[in-house]
Amino acid sequence: MTGYFAEVRCEGRPFGSSVTASHVLGTFRTISPVLAVRWLRGQARYLAERLDPDPERAPWAGPVGRAVATEAPDSPADLRAWAADPAEEHAARDHLKRGGPLFVTVQDTDGRYTLSVWPVRSPADVRPPLHHRIGGLAHPLYVLAEDPWR
Repeated sequence: MTGYFAEVRCEGRPFGSSVTASHVLGTFRTISPVLAVRWLRGQARYLAERLDPDPERAPWAGPVGRAVATEAPDSPADLRAWAADPAEEHAARDHLKRGGPLFVTVQDTDGRYTLSVWPVRSPADVRPPLHHRIGGLAHPLYVLAEDPWR
């Protein structure tokens, strides 16, 4: 059985250091390439909003609050553009369905952000344990059982 593992990671140099540090910002496992890409797109939008709120939607950024763009990389805009492009979503899903990994990397002035999904294989014969509910709706009790009727 094939599943998918998705991860959001940032890499950069902490202030005053010459060593590159890497941090995992989030992970997700699923059996569906559609859900994996959907989660990754949501994380791209979430990360973009945290790095730099969208000036088109922010109530505090009126015409006066908008600055002229500089030559520095704009990773929030790149993340928003990737997450909003339906052609990119379709291409990413098809690539994952064919068994390939997906990496979306954007560079910022202080680091790099990588959103990735790759297929993982899990044994087909492993089954999750059966959970059986005992009791009423207010206070259910779940038990593991080989045969619930004994």
